[in-house]
Amino acid sequence: MTERTIFITGGGGFIGRQIVARHLAREGVTLYLLEHRRFAERLRRFVRTAVPDDAARRATVVEGDITQPGLGLDKETAAAIRGSMTHALHLAAVYDLGVPAAVAQRINVDGTRHVLDFVESAPRLVRFGHVSTCAVSGTFAGTFTEDDFDKGQTFGNHYEETKHLSEKLVRERRDAIPTVIFRPGYVVGDSKTGAFDKLDGPYFALRLIARNLHWVVPDAPDALCNAPPVDYVADACVCLLEDADSTGRVFHLTDPDPLTYNEFFDAACAAWGKTKPLLRLPLWMIRPLFRLGLVAKVYGMPYYVLVYSGLRVRYDAKQAVAALARYGIRCPRASEYLPALVAWFKEHYRDEDIRKGELYREIAS
Repeated sequence: MTERTIFITGGGGFIGRQIVARHLAREGVTLYLLEHRRFAERLRRFVRTAVPDDAARRATVVEGDITQPGLGLDKETAAAIRGSMTHALHLAAVYDLGVPAAVAQRINVDGTRHVLDFVESAPRLVRFGHVSTCAVSGTFAGTFTEDDFDKGQTFGNHYEETKHLSEKLVRERRDAIPTVIFRPGYVVGDSKTGAFDKLDGPYFALRLIARNLHWVVPDAPDALCNAPPVDYVADACVCLLEDADSTGRVFHLTDPDPLTYNEFFDAACAAWGKTKPLLRLPLWMIRPLFRLGLVAKVYGMPYYVLVYSGLRVRYDAKQAVAALARYGIRCPRASEYLPALVAWFKEHYRDEDIRKGELYREIAS
């Protein structure tokens, strides 16, 4: 395979670290990893410890800032990266559903614009990958395909809206930049080990079980739990970024056969060895309670989780399933990975390095 130089933003995040390790395991790959100054040393440490020394030497961590024009790089460094990159992957974003509008705009929208400006003039660029999210569907109800984008949907928070706007920027420049767009669902831990680093999405159900508060839960019989394991998402991004047939396409990296929220909760209880919920209350009845800060704090489940459990959207992932089948990659069923997820959670969810707060406060400061 030919030599590739891949420029990655946000490689120090949960998904990013998996992608970085996979790229370095491949022959002929050199990486430039742009990371925010607060997290650059952590990424360097990961590269040193996660891959063999000969592979680690093919990765260079550079400190920068996507919110700045030119990504905050000096001219010499920028020229070296831009002149050598054959591929680029934009992962860096703020992923916190409570993020303020100004912060989300600066990181997700302005940051994406600056990355596009940076890669557009790269003379050797073969393909640019943009990691969007299935949440660009906003409040849309029904089947949302990989070709869908603007369906007249509204948005429940600034994260969704700014990720929609950032994907819009990418789509508008696809004639000038050969692009593939990835839309992951709510990514959970590794399907084999269960390892994760942030309490979010489906993990609030596990927190409820851990607190023995799972006897009375919200009733969500129609909402689907689109929760792909991180190893599936990372495998998909690595393979499809280098796949010539992916140019100009959008891929939903979701569970193609998801459980409903009710089914996920029951399966999680079974994997934990606890009794299933005894009572499920309709959302209209339970939402007012969760608007009270004390109730949400006791349950360890923020209000927006209830909002998502009320969505009625199915993500069609036919294009991703077909493209990845050529590489022998498939999304494991929840029944296959839930035991590992629950076991890891039970042992590690109190660990200090499991992120429970709002990362945007660190980035924005």
